[in-house]
Amino acid sequence: MEFITLYFAVLLALIVVIGVIPSLRRRKQRQRMVAGITLGDTVVTTGGIVADVVALEESTLVLQLNENSTSLVRIMKNAVQGVAKKESKEAQKLTET
Repeated sequence: MEFITLYFAVLLALIVVIGVIPSLRRRKQRQRMVAGITLGDTVVTTGGIVADVVALEESTLVLQLNENSTSLVRIMKNAVQGVAKKESKEAQKLTET
């Protein structure tokens, strides 16, 4: 009887270590990423849209799809899959040439 209780305790500990803790780490990392979005950052949405942030609101972002375009899109911050910080003007010039 004690062996079965010990077995289930070890199994439960493994489930927590393997499943729950990495999930919590990923959630915290995602929250930091979304909280760190600033104006001018390039973001990738879960739908695959790549755009620049032109306005920040409490729970939404306003994105400009193209530098030459006036079309703006408002999305929820939760829809951001990745963030690329804006490059300095000098770094952009170096990559263009």
